[in-house]
Amino acid sequence: GNAMVVKRGLLFAVVTAASLVLTSVAPMAGATREAQPSPLRAANLLRVKDIGSNGLMKQGIVAVGYQETSKPGQLYVTWSVDGGEDYRRSSGKLRRYRVVGDPRLGMSLDACAKRVWIGTAWGNPNDRRGDSDVVLTTRTVDGGAAQKLLTKSARNHKVRDVAVSCVSGKLVAIAWLQKSGPKARVKLLLRSVEGLGDKAAYRKSFDLGTADYQSGLALAATPDQVSVAFVRDGDLYLHRRGIEANRAGSASQKRIVWKDVRYPQLAAHRNRLAVVYSDAGKVKAKLSEDAGASVGKPQVLAWAGNNRNPSKPHSVDVIGKRVVSTASVYKDGKTRAQRFSSSDFGQNWRTSTFGNVGARMASLLKIKGQPSLLMEAWHNNAPKGISDTLRARYEVK
Repeated sequence: GNAMVVKRGLLFAVVTAASLVLTSVAPMAGATREAQPSPLRAANLLRVKDIGSNGLMKQGIVAVGYQETSKPGQLYVTWSVDGGEDYRRSSGKLRRYRVVGDPRLGMSLDACAKRVWIGTAWGNPNDRRGDSDVVLTTRTVDGGAAQKLLTKSARNHKVRDVAVSCVSGKLVAIAWLQKSGPKARVKLLLRSVEGLGDKAAYRKSFDLGTADYQSGLALAATPDQVSVAFVRDGDLYLHRRGIEANRAGSASQKRIVWKDVRYPQLAAHRNRLAVVYSDAGKVKAKLSEDAGASVGKPQVLAWAGNNRNPSKPHSVDVIGKRVVSTASVYKDGKTRAQRFSSSDFGQNWRTSTFGNVGARMASLLKIKGQPSLLMEAWHNNAPKGISDTLRARYEVK
């Protein structure tokens, strides 16, 4: 599998008095504006679940998954077709569609092949109590829906943390944690992008071994590789599967962090890979410039938090040398929403703290020929008697 790792030649700039080479560092973040409608939604209970973007669709698709109501609650998806500026239909109402799934078991989404792909876990009411199955839902950008069970509900098992990532415009990856015995296992499925009502021309599934069921799972993909991060006996593992011409190639798996790891988040772009995780309650990152074949030293993004009250990463994304990650950071009995950004692939980090109570999610929208743009969605868990709000922001070109 070495063929996919492209060693970039180093450019040595020779500086003489006659030729002064100036290098400019891209700005950390440009001006941002709030998306419309503002707020996207106000309701008794709102929780943001995921954000995903694709600069090749329309004028830039930005999709947000969220939950309304509780016990167990209802999942929804909304999206913008204009680079995150407006989530309304032409009628002026929020573009908002129900999604089947149990919000307590996670929700993940991505956009490609003219659709938003959404992964959830759902407990069939006719099934054994506590059992759940993987549901893949698609929405075409004009709203047509399809859904499919990816696991057999006749079997006794429970699933959670279903993650979805577009490998290319022709292939989608779905990973999840599945438990039927004492130990959970990591499952990975690759599927070509035919509609869910049609038979997939290519469909291949893999078992990646055992994992801790409550510690989370993350998935990231490029056209050359699908990567899965998961926790086994408290250690963080990275599984890398090569992709050649939209088909699965060879795989390798290794432990990259030891002890007390939970809640991994993963992002990949070309040869760069970023994994952010909670380590003994602190938020840390490890970065790679060779698609995860080797990873750098751990970098602490947030020192606050401990095993009992961990700080929890919610998202990470990488485009070129730009990395952005978000987390709920636990300090002095309070949890604060924070964003960590780097414009030089982890040489320097900037931390921003926000006033909303609850998770914040970030994605980098890359439109061809333009620098990446930061897209964010978050909720505010308001005091009792006041509506929760769901909001989004976009970086201005």
